Amino acid sequence: MRLKRRAFLQQATLALGSLGLGSTALLTTVGQYQQALAKPARRKLALLIGINAYPDRALDPGVAQDIALKGCLTDVELQRQLLVYRFGFAPVDVVTLTNQDATRAGILTAIDEHLVQQATADDVVVLHFSGYGSEVLVQGDGGSRRQPAWVPIDSRLPSEASPALVDLLEAELIDRLRPLASANLTTVIDAGSQDAGYLRWGNSRVRSRPIVPTGTLPTAMLAGQTLPPLDDPWPGLLLRAAAPGRLVLENQWDGFSAGVFTYALTQSLWATAPAPDPQALVRRTGQYLKRWVGTDQQPMVSDRRLTRSLPGAYGLPAEGAIAAGVVLPTSGDRPLPLWLGGVPPLVLRYLLPGSRLLVAPASDQAISLVLESRSGLKALAKPPGNIAPATLARLPLYEQVRLLPRPIDLVVALDSQLKRVERVDATSALAGLPLVTTITAGERAADCLFGRLPTGPAPTLTAALPGAATAGPKPNSSSPPESSYGLFAPNRTLLPGTMLAKEEAVKTAVNRLGPYLQTLLALKLVRLTENRAASQLAVAAMLETAFPQPAPLWVQTTERPTDPPWPLAIRQAQKTLPPPDAMQLSRDSRIGYRIANATDQDLHLLWISFDSRGDCTALVTLPEPDPDQEPDTRQEATPLAAGEMIALPADGGSWAMPGAATWVETHLILSAQPLDRCLSVLGATPPSLVTGFRPIAQPLKLAQALLQDLDTQADGKSQDVIALSHDRWATLSFRYEIA
Repeated sequence: MRLKRRAFLQQATLALGSLGLGSTALLTTVGQYQQALAKPARRKLALLIGINAYPDRALDPGVAQDIALKGCLTDVELQRQLLVYRFGFAPVDVVTLTNQDATRAGILTAIDEHLVQQATADDVVVLHFSGYGSEVLVQGDGGSRRQPAWVPIDSRLPSEASPALVDLLEAELIDRLRPLASANLTTVIDAGSQDAGYLRWGNSRVRSRPIVPTGTLPTAMLAGQTLPPLDDPWPGLLLRAAAPGRLVLENQWDGFSAGVFTYALTQSLWATAPAPDPQALVRRTGQYLKRWVGTDQQPMVSDRRLTRSLPGAYGLPAEGAIAAGVVLPTSGDRPLPLWLGGVPPLVLRYLLPGSRLLVAPASDQAISLVLESRSGLKALAKPPGNIAPATLARLPLYEQVRLLPRPIDLVVALDSQLKRVERVDATSALAGLPLVTTITAGERAADCLFGRLPTGPAPTLTAALPGAATAGPKPNSSSPPESSYGLFAPNRTLLPGTMLAKEEAVKTAVNRLGPYLQTLLALKLVRLTENRAASQLAVAAMLETAFPQPAPLWVQTTERPTDPPWPLAIRQAQKTLPPPDAMQLSRDSRIGYRIANATDQDLHLLWISFDSRGDCTALVTLPEPDPDQEPDTRQEATPLAAGEMIALPADGGSWAMPGAATWVETHLILSAQPLDRCLSVLGATPPSLVTGFRPIAQPLKLAQALLQDLDTQADGKSQDVIALSHDRWATLSFRYEIA
């Protein structure tokens, strides 16, 4: 809803509130319905702001490149769909301000009229901003003060003729929100304030203005107003993409751009039960960021709410179920419009037409929908001919059959800071590697970046007032020595061990990095099997330490099965352990796993682990031995029986941290189908539950064999498509840092 319709919307929402039509029975975080809202008239109000189309006057044309952001309007849509279909906001109570509507005055007016004037003490209020952030230097009688600010669409840089700042100082926003009657305010800021000197960083875009404007207080504040103290807290709960002064990025995904923080936050809330502890939610979101783009952008949280009685994110329990998305309302007959905000981004990138999704009306059996097409996060699906589309609107979606293309390449972006001749040489050299595709940075989604350590201009201070130019650092006139070539995460985080301390030719570097690239592709293929929220198999896994102190650390279970008979150890861990989030272990830790099969069938296991050095290890269960042969150790390495829980390592010992690795990512794949091709790749004496894991020389072959084993097509020989049915396998994953 645009703000120019505010008068109509306010009347409509007030009428709905007076009739008591805004409340529903809410689904709790364990999936059972209960009445969660204490008062029927309690409302949920949201103001979502996103700006892509900034004019040149808002930035410094001398340093700006690729000025237009592309993901801020997507952020608004990500939040809107989440609030309406997962948290039960009435669509008329979600006001959006985008691009030309998001002026300085428009934002302040919307805060006053839609939030402050309407909210009562028990209401839920959400404020979101995606766009450029900035750090500004405010000059006044008391000297200069640095302030974080939002850059509205009508911003301009101060000048000697017009020295007043036009940005929205966060201190102003805090002051505007102070009269809000409700303490249950959540503010999400997906904008930065670091002066990076660039608007592109690796394969991502930077959401902070690349200069520090200097000026006087905004004109609107000159009439006797003063800035609140610097340490004045943001009212309510603040979720920020990164601490002030740190990089905030948006990324190119498949067919759309989005802020990495907003996408990770909303994806987390679609795919998992909302964490009642905001710290846990932010840590979990940070874990998503590291896996998706390798970013060390660490979200931050501050919480000044006066009450802690309200559960979940945004002060609410989720009203919708954990899901891959939702069926959107439609006025037509077919096809059905879908929102796929809960499908993992890597899976969404490769999800093919023909994939099947389930919806489950409350009074009927589940209905299978066939995916016809997809554009970004929206898709169209074909329902059965005897189903009225209107009856499926607003229902949650679940994956049923995941169709993926064959083969899948590793996409390598060439850093824009490479010289033209370097990009030409790199394109030629990488073309000689199998299953590697080369793109220009920023062109589309990438799995990694090829380049050197970043160089460029030092942060500079743009002066608007006489004498202000001496206040900041000077540009660096000397260029640092060039590094060798290496591999980076899409956001320019160096992948350990991929760069040498000496110069080398591009072709030499590509040949050296070839095995690492193959391992990255293997990890990508294994990640495409992750389906904790979609699998229909009831399986669980628990990571625990044996040293320095025996204790469970992290339990994961599949989400779809209803009330499975988990072993006692798993049920106790579910009650006592926090939700899965970032995990850090000390270098001297020793660990193990427990894996539970709560289904009524035997399951075959592949345990595969990758670490920051590019190493891969694995173990696998073995087929049942021939009954005519003498018993041997294979008896103890056979598939998990129905209702069985096993420990890894099987000898009751524990595993040490791997060498000099800084992170480890482990995947536990449990399949109702035998893993014959995996066994073939692992050789005559495969690593088993009895022998323990061992290094894998060809991880890519193992990952390709895994996809073939999980393929549920009749002949399993299709050269173009892999069909993965979620009732036949489950993949749980654990990632932890090593300090």
